[in-house]
Amino acid sequence: MEGNYLLLDEAPWSELSAAFDFRVLITVPQTELRRRLMARWLDYGLGLAAATAKAEGNDLQNAELVASRSGHADLLWNGVESLL
Repeated sequence: MEGNYLLLDEAPWSELSAAFDFRVLITVPQTELRRRLMARWLDYGLGLAAATAKAEGNDLQNAELVASRSGHADLLWNGVESLL
């Protein structure tokens, strides 16, 4: 199972903790996250202003919430590094 809020330490998300055998938290520096978000929204055809509004008005705020309020993870993985 994958999702931004699955490790959040507040209800209703925190109630899911018992359902997971192993928890992974992928971290990415904010500059890299912003770059990826902007690329995603631009690739979806949004203009620069709309992509910036989506990234900064919603996505980065949600990322900050998840980063500051995530509970226990069994593994922390730097999402900038390659798995291979």
